[in-house]
Amino acid sequence: MKADRVLVQEKAPFAKVQAPCPYFGTCGGCTLQDLAYADQLALKQQRLLRILGPLDPSLSIEVVGLEDPWRYRNKAELTFGSLDARLVLGYHAARSFWRIVDLEECLLLPQPLGRLTGQVRAFARREGLSAYNPRSHQGFLRYLVIRTSHATNRILVCLVTTQGDRAILERLAEELTASDPNVQGVYWGVNTKVADVAVPEELFLLRGEPYLDDRIGPFHLKLHPLNFLQPTPVQAERLYRRLSEWASHAPSGVAWDLYCGIGLVAFYLASKFRTIYGIDSDARNLEMGRLNAAANGIGNVEFHAGRAEEILANKRFWLLEAKPDLVVIDPPRSGLHPRVIASLLAARPRQLLYLSCNAQALARDLQQLTSGFPRYHLRRAVAFDLFPHTNHLEILTLLERA
Repeated sequence: MKADRVLVQEKAPFAKVQAPCPYFGTCGGCTLQDLAYADQLALKQQRLLRILGPLDPSLSIEVVGLEDPWRYRNKAELTFGSLDARLVLGYHAARSFWRIVDLEECLLLPQPLGRLTGQVRAFARREGLSAYNPRSHQGFLRYLVIRTSHATNRILVCLVTTQGDRAILERLAEELTASDPNVQGVYWGVNTKVADVAVPEELFLLRGEPYLDDRIGPFHLKLHPLNFLQPTPVQAERLYRRLSEWASHAPSGVAWDLYCGIGLVAFYLASKFRTIYGIDSDARNLEMGRLNAAANGIGNVEFHAGRAEEILANKRFWLLEAKPDLVVIDPPRSGLHPRVIASLLAARPRQLLYLSCNAQALARDLQQLTSGFPRYHLRRAVAFDLFPHTNHLEILTLLERA
């Protein structure tokens, strides 16, 4: 791609369309629904070139879109709130930390999840349950986490609350499982912390099965309600397949999968490397990683619990035991810890595959990796639109050691 493509003006003459969602402009979830989908992809590509182009003005970045950009999400985290003394359930309003938009339906969610959301809201109102107030730290209901299986259409539900009456949630769980046979399990999570995150300190199975069965590519997966999985299964399969294609075959070598989650990247690499070391700080992810590796007959992935910057600080690990040919990195939105970058440069893998949901953090980290020693060259980049109608992209880059 020519260098002048990097300088495309962001205010391109894209034609506006009527946003189909009645909450558009109020809900903070979608920001691009008033653009035709093809224009959304073009805009995202322009923004990505603006950010990554200075690293290599000749860089070409394909943006892979979704054939049907509606009802694609396999998971939602909805927040309980209060509006005019009435309990509401939905997403945060645009540019607001405190206000929750009461959603009757979200066009990004499969319809069964919308019906389930309405059922939970109706139960909570009928029983007089209160929503947690993040200002006063009073109230009971905090979040509704729901995930569905692309392969089976089954559903897992998790109600996250402050400490309170288990019996009333038992009644809700019974109602949900009785009314919809696709509800495979219902959990109760207790979160007493003030941080606005749907991660409970304690978790209890109220009804049904503990795991959701799903499939990505050739791999059968069992999922916990809180495990991370890319939200768009079709695009996730394409992303991991491209990642595997870009990884050089090294049957006698070692790969690292940093921030590995449940280990799906490692599973895709298992046939190309002797050993893959998966590193993640979430014990629940690693528990499911081990379970899923065994279920898929994968015996050459070793999981290590801990923060990447701390595990990689142990030079014995990568000098004597696990010196890598390839490192795959999929960090949180904040990007890489400086000590992780230092460890990567010290370990000198032949290839780095960096997967990012934050182009700004990606550009910052790539600048350090391509200007340090040893020097890495940015060879390829592709973006997958896992989040149609939003500003977000998932970006995969390939770097090779000079």
